[in-house]
Amino acid sequence: MKYNIFTLCILVLGLPFLVSAQKNKKPQVLVYGSDIAAYAAALQSVKSGVPTIWITDRDTLVPKFSLQAQSIPNSSDRDGGVWLDILMDMALSTTRDDVLAATVRNDMRPRLFMNALERSLTKYPTLQVMKKQQIRALKPSSKGWLVTLANKQKLELRCVIDASTEQELQHLFAANDVTTADNMNLLKTAEISKEQWRTQVVSGSVTGDCYTLTLAQLLTAEKQGLFNLVAMQKLLEMDKSVVSFRSAIGQAVGATAAYLAFFKTTPEKIDARKLQLELLTYGVHIIPFQDIPSMDPHFNAIQRFALAGILPYTINAGLPVFDKKGEVRAKTFEVLLKQLYSRSQLWFADYQGDVLTVGDVLSLVKFIGMRGEEVDRQVANDWNDNLRFDGKFDPHAAITRYQFAVLLDRYANPFAKAVIQKGVFIN
Repeated sequence: MKYNIFTLCILVLGLPFLVSAQKNKKPQVLVYGSDIAAYAAALQSVKSGVPTIWITDRDTLVPKFSLQAQSIPNSSDRDGGVWLDILMDMALSTTRDDVLAATVRNDMRPRLFMNALERSLTKYPTLQVMKKQQIRALKPSSKGWLVTLANKQKLELRCVIDASTEQELQHLFAANDVTTADNMNLLKTAEISKEQWRTQVVSGSVTGDCYTLTLAQLLTAEKQGLFNLVAMQKLLEMDKSVVSFRSAIGQAVGATAAYLAFFKTTPEKIDARKLQLELLTYGVHIIPFQDIPSMDPHFNAIQRFALAGILPYTINAGLPVFDKKGEVRAKTFEVLLKQLYSRSQLWFADYQGDVLTVGDVLSLVKFIGMRGEEVDRQVANDWNDNLRFDGKFDPHAAITRYQFAVLLDRYANPFAKAVIQKGVFIN
């Protein structure tokens, strides 16, 4: 059985906690809105193990795609997360395929979309969907928020996400003495610091440039468990054709709200790595490398490795490129690796080379992990089959950035090194 990351945390604490959680089916997260961002937020929240209610004042979910045929032009943005899932479901495909996704996007038929949407929603009995309903009042409570609906039903929830396109809950704040959170800002990926790079939760393309949402920026849009999505309005103003990125932002906010509700914690205690791992588990493209497609067998390994910030990356025409076949020079990552693994200082003291070979990297990971020659044998045996690397295993050959990332993720796991929300490693 597959568990999400949050549920695994409960399992290690003991079964009684899980049993208690299963008995409590009252929603803890409310998502308000009708478009793709609202859908993504609600679905991710319930995927993360939190009972969720999705409320919209319309009688149709995601009307942009449910009511009329659409053709979404190809762009440099990558389809990912629950958006890619729904495209694959429309194509009746059980595997992720970027080419197939593009084909579906070019001919989005409403009935196929609605069928896929309904199938995804019915998989989760703890997700309630309420159509043609409005929120009349929103007040802070001891447990989070007290929401009053137009039908006079009252709901007490830990988190509320206003995912409506026009941020329709804003007008309730002044009437109820609620101070809103700051607006969420998107940062140009080419301009973020190395610390911000490590705490990305989602990135995407808008008008030819790549923009990033870090955990810190996401949390500026949260106050006492209430999230706004003003950034969605900015995206629509900049590029109305953006769909995948809007969905990904909704998914990131849904995972964050679920984290707060699941762990009954506060924003400053969110573990950036746990949140990122949850998003990766459900297919979010945190870093949309143009040369790493969704169907790449090491997609998540590359994402994890990249988020550790071991190697510098290229921004080409505003978009990030991994440079799979590029060479790896020791001087580009020596300082950071010494910071992450104190034992590596001894390895670098003996290493006299420049461009790393496959054998050099195997020597490094064995030294860091205090492992023996079995690593060499395992990599040699797995080179073409399990690792799916091209060519023959040759310890004397220069290692590519792609091979380096996969091997370091597999045998050293730099992503596991915890960071604070500002992106600084915790010693």
